[in-house]
Amino acid sequence: MNRINARISRAVMVGAGLGAIAIATPAWADATAPCNENAGPDGILGNADDPVNTLECGVGSSSPGDGSVAVGGGAVADGVDAVAVGSDNAGGAPARAIGNSTTAIGGEALAMGPGATALGWRSVANAERATALGHLAQATGLRSTAVGEAAMAMGETSVAMGNLSVADGVDAVAIGDKTVARGNSTTAVGGEAMANALAATAFGWRSMATAERATALGHLAQATGVRSTSVGEAAQAIGETSVAIGNQSSATGIDAIAIGDQTIANGNSTTAVGGEASANALAATAFGWRSRATAERATALGHLAQANGLRSTSVGEAAQANGETSVAMGNLSFADGSDAIAIGDQTVAAGNSTTAVGGEARAVGIATTAFGWRSAALAERATALGHLATAGGIRSIAVGEAANAGGNGAIALGNQSSAAGVNSIAIGNGASATRDGQVVISNLGTSTAAQAGTLSVVTADANGTLGLSTGFASSALVAANTAQINANRGLISGNSAAINALQGQTTALFNLSEVNRQGIRKANEGVAMALAMESPVLLPGNTFGVAGGFGYFEERVAGSASFAARIGDNAAFTGGVGIGFDSGEVGARAGFQFAW
Repeated sequence: MNRINARISRAVMVGAGLGAIAIATPAWADATAPCNENAGPDGILGNADDPVNTLECGVGSSSPGDGSVAVGGGAVADGVDAVAVGSDNAGGAPARAIGNSTTAIGGEALAMGPGATALGWRSVANAERATALGHLAQATGLRSTAVGEAAMAMGETSVAMGNLSVADGVDAVAIGDKTVARGNSTTAVGGEAMANALAATAFGWRSMATAERATALGHLAQATGVRSTSVGEAAQAIGETSVAIGNQSSATGIDAIAIGDQTIANGNSTTAVGGEASANALAATAFGWRSRATAERATALGHLAQANGLRSTSVGEAAQANGETSVAMGNLSFADGSDAIAIGDQTVAAGNSTTAVGGEARAVGIATTAFGWRSAALAERATALGHLATAGGIRSIAVGEAANAGGNGAIALGNQSSAAGVNSIAIGNGASATRDGQVVISNLGTSTAAQAGTLSVVTADANGTLGLSTGFASSALVAANTAQINANRGLISGNSAAINALQGQTTALFNLSEVNRQGIRKANEGVAMALAMESPVLLPGNTFGVAGGFGYFEERVAGSASFAARIGDNAAFTGGVGIGFDSGEVGARAGFQFAW
């Protein structure tokens, strides 16, 4: 009797609203249907074969299982320790608890299966150990749990908690109002959150993870690519294995990574890290606040850095590389042209194949070169080397501190030297050549004062070839030798024929000597090219590399440029070209490599 009273008390507490129930023996009477203890199908008094410790309260209620309790009109508790509380009012179905240890409380509630529990109007727990709590809640999977109005847990060990929440899959978990976790091992937490594929995870209001193993964490976050991850308010990871971390960040390509507030990685293998950073082409990389990499394989590293050319590179605050394979390294550096290189703070390389190295250096024009602080090469193929050096003429050369070559083809060598005329040459510190074709060598007075011994005279022929004359005599000696000179004239005349005969042979030998000399120079340049030739090293993950170098041998200088390209998982192709700076000779090489 005590056991029945306890079960009655629990049933009444949960199923409030059933009315006043009086526990009575069959001899008593009350305003409600009688409650019968141990009353089996044989009648209210029971027979020897009736179940024990049972209770039926309500017209048509039935509790045929041991220890079962049925409270309410038509209620059915069919199983050991089954409890059904709820009437069949207004023509509805009564509460039904079918199976051992089942509990169904509420109008038309149904608990079917060992250990099933259903609490709430028309709640359904229709599997072993399933639990449904709430108005219209349904738990139909083994050991599933549904809590909330119309919550549905349909997969094995699934959990749905929240009004209209749905957990449809093995181990699916949906927590929140209108939350959906559809698929095995899915998890959705947050109002209207959705995890809609195998092992997908969504946390946050209206977050969405709609691809296999995708993860979306944050208010309105979306992860729609396989194994994609989005973290942050309205973060979007749309590509396969993409990652978007940060409020309104977006990663829309395969393996795309966007990290930072409003960061965008748009393209396969793109990477953008930093607030509002953008990598917007295949394999582009941007690191830094508002950095931009807008061309294929471009790289921008730094606050406001931009790399807009194919395979371009910019490093530094507001560094900008606009040309194909251009490089800008340094704060506010600027490389605008194919193969342009600007290295240094506020350095400018404007034009194809330009090179500027040094703080505030400028190389403006095709193939110009400037090395040194505030050096400037301002005309096509001009070269300025040195602190404040300036080459303003086409193909001009200025070497030295503040050297200035202003004329086309002019050369200024030395600190503060100046060559203003066309094809003029100024050699030495402070030398100045102002007229076209003029050659000036500084400090000749000091050099003359330092002379000792026999003097020589520098001579020049009509072609401008320089020579040296030595052994000058006094006037007296010249007069004394006049007679001897006259006597020798005959001999000279006689020798003229022989000299003329030998002249052809001498000329031939001279030409051969010149050819040999040029051949030796070219050979030495070839050695310099070989020393300059540098093969790039392709690191794991690289597909293309470039390298350059300079070589020196026997007073000859050469430069080279080489490349390497991976053409397969185990194969690479290399090539290079070199040029001698003296004769202009060109050499090349090519090679390949297989590895296994």
